[in-house]
Amino acid sequence: MLHLSIALHCEAHGIIAHYGMKPTGGHGRAQFFEGENARLAITGVGALNSAIATTALGCRYPNTEAIWLNLGICGHLDAPIGETFIANRISSDNYRDTLYPQLPWKSAFNGIELMTLSAPSADYQPEQAFDMEGFGFYKAALAFASTEFIHCIKVVSDNAAQPADPHFDKKAIARMIKNHIPAIETLCTIIGQSRPRKAGSDWFNRFSERANAQFAFTETETHQLNKRLAQLDALFKQNEKDKTDLLLSTNSNKKRFLTQLQSAIDHSSARNIC
Repeated sequence: MLHLSIALHCEAHGIIAHYGMKPTGGHGRAQFFEGENARLAITGVGALNSAIATTALGCRYPNTEAIWLNLGICGHLDAPIGETFIANRISSDNYRDTLYPQLPWKSAFNGIELMTLSAPSADYQPEQAFDMEGFGFYKAALAFASTEFIHCIKVVSDNAAQPADPHFDKKAIARMIKNHIPAIETLCTIIGQSRPRKAGSDWFNRFSERANAQFAFTETETHQLNKRLAQLDALFKQNEKDKTDLLLSTNSNKKRFLTQLQSAIDHSSARNIC
């Protein structure tokens, strides 16, 4: 499960569409959205708003295995517009604390020091990105996950050559964020795979390993696979599980494969009810 805190609706637009999220109410100024494998809070601008909304999201949807992301725009001295970074150090102009996300894997995004400001600024600093939410988000998310599962991903929207415009182009920002969704989803898959897996049956573990070796699953598809295998593990007798193994040897289309697993679940559930 992916939990996202995003300041502005234009930043969240592509994520909401990608994960098929629907509005599920709110808390104060925050708006919540939920899909099958992702939940999102549009927090409003500022570290305090981000912290409040992140805390509300975690309390409303408790999940000890969620990956937490703060996604949004940032300023940078000379990085090109649209370049994306992942924070490896987070500080604030309001607090002395410095936070250090753990990055024990390779990422498509370069690491950067992120400074969270209490007000917009054009005082760009070398080798540093700045935003207005990251520090508040990170401090709040620490109540729900450990540091290797909490990250800030920032897309450069302004630099010294092209300073921030108070009347920024919302459509352009939405496009910039949307362009990086595949890389963000790949990163989440890598992060998720670093979490120790819960012990399953021998069949579950063997089938899962073979399926992952055969197909390039996205994070969403991996969640679907594990959920369906757990259901089949509970529903099927061993001889039925052996027959299900044939789906791997006769199938080269991952979407059809996942659909056939669901069909097997539906058929077995209907049979058991009858």
